[in-house]
Amino acid sequence: MIAKPAAAVLRDAVLVGALAVLTVQALRRHVGDQYPVPSGSMEPTLHGDPRHGDVVFVRKLARAADCRRHDLVVVAHPTEPGQQLVKRIAARGDDADACCIELRDGDVWLGPDPQHLQRERKDPLERRLRVPWARLGDRGDAGRELFDLQATRAGAAPGVLELPPLQSGPGEARSWFAAAARTARQAGPRAHPDGCLGTSQPVDAGFVMATGVRSAPRDQLPVRDCGMDLHCVALPNRLLATVDTHHGAFTFDWQPRTGQVALWHDDAEVATGRLPPVDQGAHRVEFGHLDDTLFVCVDGAPASLWLVPRQPQWTHQELPRSSWPSPVRTHLHLAALGDTPLRLQRLEVFRDLFAIRERNAGLPSTPGDWPRLLAPGQWFLLGDHALDSRDSRVFGPVSDTSFLGRPAAVLGPWPRQRWL
Repeated sequence: MIAKPAAAVLRDAVLVGALAVLTVQALRRHVGDQYPVPSGSMEPTLHGDPRHGDVVFVRKLARAADCRRHDLVVVAHPTEPGQQLVKRIAARGDDADACCIELRDGDVWLGPDPQHLQRERKDPLERRLRVPWARLGDRGDAGRELFDLQATRAGAAPGVLELPPLQSGPGEARSWFAAAARTARQAGPRAHPDGCLGTSQPVDAGFVMATGVRSAPRDQLPVRDCGMDLHCVALPNRLLATVDTHHGAFTFDWQPRTGQVALWHDDAEVATGRLPPVDQGAHRVEFGHLDDTLFVCVDGAPASLWLVPRQPQWTHQELPRSSWPSPVRTHLHLAALGDTPLRLQRLEVFRDLFAIRERNAGLPSTPGDWPRLLAPGQWFLLGDHALDSRDSRVFGPVSDTSFLGRPAAVLGPWPRQRWL
C-alpha cells in the first residue's frame, strides 16, 4: 500500500473541514439555528438573560404563510439591522375578519374594522397560553405566600395537602356569597370565607418565571382572567370552586359522582349543567374566568369541559375600557362539602396573557392611533411579558417577509430543556 504524500493528506483534511463548515453554515442558514434569548420580553414562556437565558432552536424551513395567531416567530428587527426578535403573533393582516386590533381591559380585541371589534375568545384548554402565577406541590413551591392555607392540613401521604370538609350545607354556603357578605368580607383581613383554601392577595400580572422563581413586585397590575389547576389525589363529595371578582363571585358547585354542576353568581344559581361522572380518586380539575367566559374542566378532556358565557346582567361594575390600573380585584378559593376532604398533590393559580397599550406603566403609548388596521402581509407582534417587551406597540406592525423561523425547542440550559 502506497502512503499519500503529506501534502495530499493535508489537502484532503482541509477540503473535508471546509465542506463540514459549509454544510453546518448551510444547515444553520436554511434548516435551523440556535437563538439565545437576551431579554425577558417573553417570560415566562422563554427566560431571557444576556448570559443565562434560554437557547432556542429555530426551524428555518417553516413558512411565514403557515403562521397563525398565537404562534411564536423569530423575525428580523425592524429598526436594528442584524438583530432578531422572538415574539407572538397577536393579529395578521391576512385574516380578513381579524385584521384590526385593539388592546383593551387586558385583552386583545379583533375585527374586520374599528367599528366591529370583539374580545378574542380563546379555548380554555390551550395551556400553552397560560401563565403560572403561583404554585404548590411536586413541581416546587413558587409564591407560597400568595396562598391562604389556614384551613388546610398535611395529608397522610407525603406532599399531599388536605382541605377538610365544611359542616355547612349548600344553602348555607351559598349565603356566604351574598353581596352584603362579600362586601363585609373584602373589607376584612381575608377575602374568602373561613374554612376555604384560596389566594391571600388579588391575582395580578406577576408570574412564575421559567427559572421557577416569582417575578419582580413591579408586575402588580391587576388581572381578571385567571383560574386554578388542581391535581387531586381525592375529591370531596361536593366541591365549591370560586372566582371572586369585583363584579361578583362566580362559584361552580360540582358533584363529582353524579356529574351535576351549577354556577352561582353571588348567592343566586344562574346556570346548570352536567359533566361526565367521575369517582372520588385522582383527577385533574381546572376552573376559571377567561375572556368573559366561566369554565370548568375535568382531566383535560373536551368532553368534560363546561363553558358559561358571562351575561351582561351579572356585571355590577363595568371595567373602564382604556385605563389601567382598573378596579379589578380577583380572588380564587375552594371549599369541600360532605364527609370527605379534598386532597391535593399540586395546586397552581394561572392567569391569561394580557395586553396593555403602554409597554411599561407610566411610559407614553406607541406611535399611531388605536385601533390598528393591518394591511395584508403584516403581523402585529406582542411579547408575553406585557410590561417589559419592545414589540409592535413600539415599532408598529412588521412585514411577514421579515420572518426568519419558528422556535421549536429550548436547547439549554439543561434544566429548562423542552419542546415549545
